Amino acid sequence: MDIRNLQSFITVAQCLSFTEAAKRIYIGQSALSKQIADLESELGVELFIRHHRSLELTPAGKTLLREGHGLMARITDIVEKTRQAQRGIRGSLKIGCFGFENAFLPYSLKRFQALYPQISVDIRVLTLRMIEDAIESEALDLGFTLIMGNELKASRFSQSLIHRTPMCFLLPGDHPYAGASSLDISTLAADPFIILSEAETPDGFNWFMNLCADRDFTPIIANKTTRMESVYWYVEAGVGISFMPKDPSLVRQVPACISLVGMQGEEAYCNIMATWKKEHSNPAVPLFLKVLESLNMKPYQDVQLDTKKFPRTIACR
Repeated sequence: MDIRNLQSFITVAQCLSFTEAAKRIYIGQSALSKQIADLESELGVELFIRHHRSLELTPAGKTLLREGHGLMARITDIVEKTRQAQRGIRGSLKIGCFGFENAFLPYSLKRFQALYPQISVDIRVLTLRMIEDAIESEALDLGFTLIMGNELKASRFSQSLIHRTPMCFLLPGDHPYAGASSLDISTLAADPFIILSEAETPDGFNWFMNLCADRDFTPIIANKTTRMESVYWYVEAGVGISFMPKDPSLVRQVPACISLVGMQGEEAYCNIMATWKKEHSNPAVPLFLKVLESLNMKPYQDVQLDTKKFPRTIACR
């Protein structure tokens, strides 16, 4: 059924006059008559009883008018929602964060909300494993995850590099190397480490173990945890040492009694990746990614990135 013919029929049925209906929808009376005739021919029914100076709806016409009103309202709603989805001006966006996003997320959110005020943003602070699981189940539309080092690791998700920064050690204030500017991890081979659990961040755990193996030692692991907050507590208590991205926005969160010492080595870098499921169809995701890209978040000024090994955007594998 031609939607234009249906709309024309509804107008004629409301006016019960071809002349008046033609004026309302700005077409010629003969063209309108042809539309109604085509609709009657397509349906195989008469919709109007044509008197000399008036029209009357047949039982079939009354039924089509009643049902057509609902259909046209539904079509209008579908068209508007489709246009809004294309523009991304309505809806919701669920984002998973793990706590390292201070350098870019506040600015991104401010810009996104200014551009798309009718998209509600729900931010959930989770562990890295929880973020990946939620992206997989589509409980999250997008999340931020980590890739350590300089080389791309395969992922089941689509990813885009958002922020890159060197790593540093977290040492208790009374540690012998607390005043050093930078150290190789081999210098700390005898120290116990506090690390994030491999169940939560297998990439980070493997990066750390490989880093130590390259220096010919097996690290002493005093404790494993799921959150950076507890890492600070353990280091402050003297239980062990740890490491984190050396980003000014993160450094401000570290207790004053903990010393930050730069980590030497080509692989001593942290990469924050926007991560999403390619098959997930929320139109707000590409809009938010475009905002992240438009802010032109530069990698840390001292970091050299090999774009052949580490392209900024990674398609899912």
